[in-house]
Amino acid sequence: MRRLAVRHQFGRWTVEERWTSVGLKPYFNDFVVHDGHAFASTARSSRASTSRTESGSEGGRTAAGSSCCCRPGLLLVLSEQGELALVRAAPDEFTELGHFPAIKGKNVNHPVLAGDLLLVRNGQEMAAFRLALQKL
Repeated sequence: MRRLAVRHQFGRWTVEERWTSVGLKPYFNDFVVHDGHAFASTARSSRASTSRTESGSEGGRTAAGSSCCCRPGLLLVLSEQGELALVRAAPDEFTELGHFPAIKGKNVNHPVLAGDLLLVRNGQEMAAFRLALQKL
């Protein structure tokens, strides 16, 4: 993965490489940026990597799956097997606050949070959950 700075100025495009990371390899998902760290599931791994977005330096591990930011400091992580977990968005440690089976079958899709409604889907089914959003 590379972080690039792309600029258009005076009718010209320029591209500058900011950093390259061999550890951050998103697998069927994008990454989530929170507090200067990128969180993503890595290619075919059981864990996810984090990288510092400014430098590309690699950090700790978090939960595997397609993640999306839920609230400041928290991630909703939907695994390839359909397990949904709420984890702290911390680059150096994994802290799961809770989990449950959200959907059956193989999943490679992002969960979507719209207000207090969480939507998950795969090629066979979909589910919606109303979340009680409160301070943790």
